[in-house]
Amino acid sequence: MKNTKKNLLIILGMTLSFQSVMAAKDFSEYPDVYPFVPQSVDEIYSDVATVTEDKNFVKNFNEIVNEELSKAATKVKPWSASYWPLSKGTVADPYTNNSVGYFLDAGWIAWKTNYKNLKKRRSTVHKDIYNLTEKELSRLSPTEKYDVLLGDKTFDLTRRVADYMNDWGSKKMNAFITDLRLVDENALELANKYISWGWYNNADEAFAKDYELQGSLSVENALMLVKMGKYENVADAFPEAVEMAQEQEGNYVLAKQSSFMAGWEGICNGWSTAAGIVPRPTKSISFKLPNGKNLKFYPSDIRGLTSLYWVNSFIQNNLETDEQGNYQRGGTVSAGKRCNTDAKEDEWGRLYDSEDDPFNGLNFVTGKRDARCSGVHPAKWHLGIVNLIGKQGRSFIVERKVGPAVDNHPMSSYEMKYFNPNTGETEGSVDSKIVEIDGNDQFKRMRHPHAKYIVGVETTMIYLNYLTPSREDETSEKDDKDVDKTMMYDLELDENYDVVGGQWRAVKIGKPKRVKRPGSKIRKKEKRNHNQPDFFWAVTKNWKETGLFDDNTGLEEWKDKTTAPPASYAANAKGAHSLMVYQKYSYNAGQKCNMVDQTTGKLRAVSCEKEINKPQPQSNILNVLIERAK
Repeated sequence: MKNTKKNLLIILGMTLSFQSVMAAKDFSEYPDVYPFVPQSVDEIYSDVATVTEDKNFVKNFNEIVNEELSKAATKVKPWSASYWPLSKGTVADPYTNNSVGYFLDAGWIAWKTNYKNLKKRRSTVHKDIYNLTEKELSRLSPTEKYDVLLGDKTFDLTRRVADYMNDWGSKKMNAFITDLRLVDENALELANKYISWGWYNNADEAFAKDYELQGSLSVENALMLVKMGKYENVADAFPEAVEMAQEQEGNYVLAKQSSFMAGWEGICNGWSTAAGIVPRPTKSISFKLPNGKNLKFYPSDIRGLTSLYWVNSFIQNNLETDEQGNYQRGGTVSAGKRCNTDAKEDEWGRLYDSEDDPFNGLNFVTGKRDARCSGVHPAKWHLGIVNLIGKQGRSFIVERKVGPAVDNHPMSSYEMKYFNPNTGETEGSVDSKIVEIDGNDQFKRMRHPHAKYIVGVETTMIYLNYLTPSREDETSEKDDKDVDKTMMYDLELDENYDVVGGQWRAVKIGKPKRVKRPGSKIRKKEKRNHNQPDFFWAVTKNWKETGLFDDNTGLEEWKDKTTAPPASYAANAKGAHSLMVYQKYSYNAGQKCNMVDQTTGKLRAVSCEKEINKPQPQSNILNVLIERAK
């Protein structure tokens, strides 16, 4: 305990020292949300240690170069697959064997038609399932094949996957609300509970500051009545506040949701997490059904069912461990933040938050809002990729571009080249590219106070792209779709050459120039490099210990795995199909839902709770599919 207290004091001292140095810098000319001011080394290293799960990660630039970590590939290459567009019903879609237009479907318009077609199959294809020929069976969707293998005539998994598509398309997150706290009659009781826990000094403070209590009409009315002087405290005001809220309640309705569906929406986070861990499905496999017919699963079918399992697994939640480091729940670790708004360019052509992001926090050092739309911090990115792929040989997931859309891909390799950050020179030794910070540094005023040197970096990341599902019997690495993206940044090094910061660069040096395009008299700003990732994340290296992918125990023995499983599996599988995610405040997972005052049009973020069905295939079935298709 003494050592712990000592370490905390050291960290606090370093943080306060960083704060005091940064306080002397002038950030007044920057927008309210600006990304290119320094972050503390503690924050950078903490995020890298978290995402790599390695307290002894490599952070020294010379060590990175000398250990030949400037170029590396994962020990096992991830596999390409579809992101299974939600507008098509993800893996409930009986895809065609034609790549033309698969990812070009105007899902934001056509998803309703797609859903009607899926629903129509219930009274046609599903009803006549056992009269289909083997060729017709082979053309079913991945979930339909799974249901047939189980002997489930209700097509439970297929229905749930398709219905989720319809629920989301029709009402978005409003489709899953189970509780709205517009009038919270228990708010005072909850506030007193928080007071007993030492979170707040009194109910007035709790009403004003607590996230869960905010948004309630009864809470807001109580604060207003006290402010008007009618009552001395919110406890006395609360009974009248509740009565007022009950009268006001009828004015509010849930904010209308768009009925459009984004073309990028799908289960890319399921594919991208599984692709770097689950053995590559390379061949088709068949099962003999009770009626004597063969049911074929193609590699694409198995990749789709695997992606569905992983996207709806609790592995997608943040990893939580106890004080001893023992696994508790979840399974992902990350660095960076999602951009939720449009980004603009600064004078150097770099992206930054053009407006205040609703999820931004206040940076305690600069007094500015933390940035979300400039890409993950380059020092975190550099150290993350070097340690995850270079040192550990593991794949991770990159959200490859800045913007509101999420576009996850599994990483497979990278290569780094270095340049002089003041001149752009690439020739010569690595040492010649490391320069001392002086007046020639275009970002000198933005450097970390511990930074002494800078070095320019061009990093090419290679990741796996989407692959149209196909009915091919065999696939291999040659069928993968690799994509390479090169980005530019510099790294800040301290006197020991440890990485302590860095800056993204849209052009190698200077600011974007006006250049003439061939055959044109018009001078346009030169092309800017915006390839920096939004954020990146990884599945815990101890993912097997989570138990989330183990077979269910106590089931009847499945002796011949070239035939359908025992009939008893169908009843057990319903538990996986009906997996529910409970977003409740008692689980520290409560949400905010927008309601609108019909008389004023004003929005109100109200505390709410949700229950979302996240259907999965049964692990026993899926694990057999994966094992046989290797």
